[in-house]
Amino acid sequence: MQSAPTRLTGADNDEEDSENWVTIQQYTFANWVLEQLGGRSAELGLSGSVDLQRDLCDGRLLCVLVEVLQQQRRRVTVNSVVRRPVNQHQCIDNINRALRAMTDDGIRLVNIG
Repeated sequence: MQSAPTRLTGADNDEEDSENWVTIQQYTFANWVLEQLGGRSAELGLSGSVDLQRDLCDGRLLCVLVEVLQQQRRRVTVNSVVRRPVNQHQCIDNINRALRAMTDDGIRLVNIG
C-alpha cells in the first residue's frame, strides 16, 4: 500500500513557493525579451532562449533591448556600445549606457535588484 505524499508546511512551503515564483518570473521575462527583440535575436547570438544572467551581464543585450523599446536608434546606446567586451569595466560601461538612456527618457527604475 502506498502512502499519500506529504505536503510541505510552514516555512518549507513558503520557500518552495518563493523559488517557484522567481523561476516563473525569470521565464516570463526571458520570453518577453525574445519577443521584443524579434529578428534581432539572431544578430545577438540568441538561439531561441535567453539566459538572463548570462546574456544580460555584458550589457550588449540590454542596450539593444532599450533601443528596440525606444523604437529608434540612439547614438548613446548603438554607436558607443562595446560589441565584444573583454573586461568588467567595458561590461559596466555598456550597462551604464543603457541605464542612462532609460533615465534620459524619464523612466524611473524602482524595485530592481
